[in-house]
This record gives sequence, C-alpha cells and structure tokens, in this order.
Amino acid sequence: MATILIVDDDVEVLKLMRKELEAEGFRVIQASNGQTAIRIAEQQQPDLIVLDVAMPVSNGLTAFNAMRNMPKTQRIPVIFMTSLPSANVYPTVEAGSRVAHLKKPVDVVDLVSMVRQFLEKYPTQ
Repeated sequence: MATILIVDDDVEVLKLMRKELEAEGFRVIQASNGQTAIRIAEQQQPDLIVLDVAMPVSNGLTAFNAMRNMPKTQRIPVIFMTSLPSANVYPTVEAGSRVAHLKKPVDVVDLVSMVRQFLEKYPTQ
C-alpha cells in the first residue's frame, strides 16, 4: 500500500483528497503547511507528495526545494496543486525531476489518475 503525503492549508481540500485517496487503497498522511510537510516527509518518507503551492508558514515551492536538498526526501515524486498562473510554477516543474502539477480546483479523478501514473513511473525503491 503506497503512502501519500497531502499538503494543503485548506482543511476541506485535505478531507476530500484524503477520503478519495483512501477509497482507492492508499495510506494518507497530511500536513497543513510546508514546514510540517518537510518534517513529515523526512520522518515517514512517503511514496508520493501532493503539495499545494500557496500556503502559510512555508509555501510549497520553498518546501519542495528544501526536500530536494535532503537525502531522505530528494527522490520522492511531487505533484504540485495551485490556482496560481502556470508561469509561477512551471519553472520549478520544468527544472525538477519527478514533478508535475495540477490546476486548482483539482478534480479528484484527475488527481487519482496522476497519483497512479506517478507511482507506476516512480516505484518505491
């Protein structure tokens, strides 16, 4: 069973994504900001991270860059979620490996599909 870390500051978004991903058989852990996500990712080393970009404390791009500089988290695939214009996120997505993004509001069918594709493409080592 793959473990997915979902990170979003919107409690309703977390609930919805958790419900859908667990219904698909995934183990879900969650965080409400980038700083907490960094700590959880290092401790639990999930198979995939679904990461909101615009959050308080530490935004998703900052958290992503920090995780890419840590040996335990640098290869974890990341799916960004954002309502920001693609130009704000695309340079990070383009420069990174094991990275994609979905526009918010995220369609849960698209999310589940992308999660499955990423887990197939980047299996747990």
